[in-house]
Amino acid sequence: MYKLIFALLLLAGSILKAQSTGVIYGNVKDESGLGISTADVFIEGTIFSVFTNTDGSYEMEVDAGTYEVIITAIGYDETIQILTVNDGERVEFSTVLTTSIDSATQLSEAVVVGEVNKSTESSLLNEQRKSIEMKQAIGAQELSRKGVSDVATAVTKTTGVSKQEGVKNVFVRGLGDRYNSTSLNGLPLPSEDPEYKNISLEFFTTDIIHNININKTFGSDLYGDVAGANIDIVSKELDRKGVFSVFTGNGYNTNLSGNTLLVADGNNYFGYPENGIDIPISKLQTYGFETDFKPRQRRHPFNTNFGLYGGGRFKFGEKSSLSLFGVALNNSDFYFQEGIVRQVNSEGGIRQDMKVQKSEYSVTQTLMGNIKYKFGNGRSIAVNSLYIHDNQQSVGDYNGYTTRVNDNDFATNSFIRRQQMNSNNLFVNQLLVEYKFSNKLDANLGVGYNMVRGSEPDRKTNSYDYDYNGTNGYVIGTNSAALNNRFFSTLEEDDITGKLEFNYKFNPESELVKVLTLGGDFRNTERTFEYTQFNFHFNTPIPVDINYPDLLFNQTYLTLGRQNGGFDLVTGRGRGDNALDPFYYLGERNIYAGYAQLIFPFTSKFTALLGARFEAVEQTVNWDTNLSSSVNDLTVPEGKIEDSYFLPSLNLKYSFNDDNVLRLAASQTYTLPQFKEVALFLYEDVNFSSFGNPYLEAATSLNFDLKYDWYLSRKGEILSVGGFYKLIQNPINRIRVASAANELSYVNTGDAFATGVEIEVRKNIFQRDGEMDKQSLSFGLNLSYLYTEQKLEDTDKDRLTVLFTNEKDQLEGASPLLINSDLSYNLSGDRVDFTTTAVFNYFYDKIFSIGTSENENIVEKSIPTLDFVNRIQFKKSGIGLSLSVRNILDPDFELTQETNVNGKKTDTLLGSYKKGMTFSFGISWSM
Repeated sequence: MYKLIFALLLLAGSILKAQSTGVIYGNVKDESGLGISTADVFIEGTIFSVFTNTDGSYEMEVDAGTYEVIITAIGYDETIQILTVNDGERVEFSTVLTTSIDSATQLSEAVVVGEVNKSTESSLLNEQRKSIEMKQAIGAQELSRKGVSDVATAVTKTTGVSKQEGVKNVFVRGLGDRYNSTSLNGLPLPSEDPEYKNISLEFFTTDIIHNININKTFGSDLYGDVAGANIDIVSKELDRKGVFSVFTGNGYNTNLSGNTLLVADGNNYFGYPENGIDIPISKLQTYGFETDFKPRQRRHPFNTNFGLYGGGRFKFGEKSSLSLFGVALNNSDFYFQEGIVRQVNSEGGIRQDMKVQKSEYSVTQTLMGNIKYKFGNGRSIAVNSLYIHDNQQSVGDYNGYTTRVNDNDFATNSFIRRQQMNSNNLFVNQLLVEYKFSNKLDANLGVGYNMVRGSEPDRKTNSYDYDYNGTNGYVIGTNSAALNNRFFSTLEEDDITGKLEFNYKFNPESELVKVLTLGGDFRNTERTFEYTQFNFHFNTPIPVDINYPDLLFNQTYLTLGRQNGGFDLVTGRGRGDNALDPFYYLGERNIYAGYAQLIFPFTSKFTALLGARFEAVEQTVNWDTNLSSSVNDLTVPEGKIEDSYFLPSLNLKYSFNDDNVLRLAASQTYTLPQFKEVALFLYEDVNFSSFGNPYLEAATSLNFDLKYDWYLSRKGEILSVGGFYKLIQNPINRIRVASAANELSYVNTGDAFATGVEIEVRKNIFQRDGEMDKQSLSFGLNLSYLYTEQKLEDTDKDRLTVLFTNEKDQLEGASPLLINSDLSYNLSGDRVDFTTTAVFNYFYDKIFSIGTSENENIVEKSIPTLDFVNRIQFKKSGIGLSLSVRNILDPDFELTQETNVNGKKTDTLLGSYKKGMTFSFGISWSM
């Protein structure tokens, strides 16, 4: 259907183009002579509208006639010209736009106000040049050039940011999920997953992104629960008179060739459960499950994406306008992994050695709408709404030896199949108001209401032993009733946030403007997480056909019962009257904050930004789970944190000249334990089990940064060198506790620090301007060297026994060396705009989990990746084509652990697999 719509739209576009008989063309520059990209050139009262390209040039086909042509760009005054175009004639309209009175130059780099185009690399770099704070951003233009598809991948292209394989969220300067924060348009976002503090950045496709700000230094206007970075996603809004685009694409991963892709039964193409998320069992004597244990086969596993976006802007008088913008997207991806999973002890003794084949399917739908009303100078009201449905499915087959299923050393044919689906729905609603009272006073108001509705409906686990003493082949695993189970969970989180800020300029007419900012924040978060696990309790190892398990898991064998050769259904609460009551934990957090900051320029070269923030935090977690109950047992303490924090911050900027800037930053922040890390409930996976610790305390951090920027030109070139140091008190770590089950939990450990150096280079190798076209070759490189150390001490602040193998070690997930590089060639002419880019990434070995009980650290080995992205845009037809190849090197993803076998130390391979190369092709049409 979408292909038919696409064809009709192309036809309609060709008819519109056929009516045009003249051309208006030209170049738009700023006062320094540089071309202004994405300036809006449109004809009042018509549909004719184009954007300028990266060098400021444009070309627009029109009917013969006389027109009022308007050229505008954010941050500049508009230009209007009356032009007459005859049949077949080319008419030039070139202009130099002057900076608007509300632009950043008014404040002589003391503070950035007004609006700038934050999608291009040059404009973002120019904003970085003017800012007092150390800012790093990546915009839509750079994302497109590098072929980036989501925010998670985007931020790993910036200095000091990496992503650990198998972990949703990113590490910034070696600090993981709990040390970072995520916001949308400046307002905080909730998490969709009980395992994480931050929402998965993979949710946010680059089709809805204007730019991404990575704030590695703390400012008083940010929430204090951040020690690594705040990642602020700025959503797209309409930035020209009108736009409409439709696109589609396909892709294929090489690992799928020759392999059968499996998906769990009970889910449709768009990732919605066919039978809903409610538990289908009303009593344990009735087998009411509506889906099979047998998975389905996906016969045409091609990655697909399609979508459209569009909008329009309407003017009301000279100073008022209303803009409407909307996006609708669907993306689906298939992957197949084949490798090994092992567990060993310190002497190399094997507890698990299994081959793994894992099928993965992910599908996401995104709807976004933006309405913005501007009325007068510096006054606007915007409403942003965002809905994301994300579904992740996997079917993993594990075959080999595991003590979990069979304690015999010779049992090498145990088989585990785990089918998992995580379906998450995010609803974001924001009201953003900007109001300028005068040249001295303006205010910003932001209100957000966010909802997360997540579920893990009908996760299925089967465990089979092999009958070596008979002829039965595979038999049902009976070591534990939980070896065969179905798991249902739901997460409901409501998040309300508000922000009010006033900015007062003491001397707006002066060259050295002093600005005082006073503001306040409020955030209330409430979470309810419920889960029920149905275990199949067998007394005897009944023969089973692993390809048709539903011949055993059905009403007939449930009726027989485990005493008569069948099975019983048992939940974590047993088989009594309350067996179907779900386990749960309840979390609530309130944050009240007030802040002040002062921009004080001592001279035209030296400026200080002083900030202070006061934050009162109340967090309470209660639970009733399979481990204990803080609700029903008064001897069990609830997880409660009630603290107040005074958080000072300082930013200093010294400009040697316009192109050489030195910045210094210092601040104090804190880190809260998350709801799930506090709640006492047991979460089980094939390779691990984990539970929370109600005695966790918040960590605190002292942060210092020094950075030198040399802006080589106004065309996006820079050389930047920086250093940082962070001291973390009471850091929170995930560790393996000393127990027979080798379970994971969370503890406060001894003090830690992280220090390092970051270098960034962006340089144009050559740039040639011809009569018919322009060519450029650009190079980008950023790298970071990081050293981290933490004391590994079993503190007396909790009741867990932790036996660390080493007295000190690096931070979990901190890679000592990160390298990101890209090489881009661009050809821009009257008819086409072509870009080809090679993107390279590398990270060195890093700790996956910290060693305990004489076991050494599990280490994720170094990985190089290489992507190749090509895009071409045919300007007259509006058609665009893209072709990309990702993960060209296809390296092995490996986990290793050092063991001591007969007095000889060696690295033992614990896990290994390849992700395969992915080929993608796309086509788009815009008008």
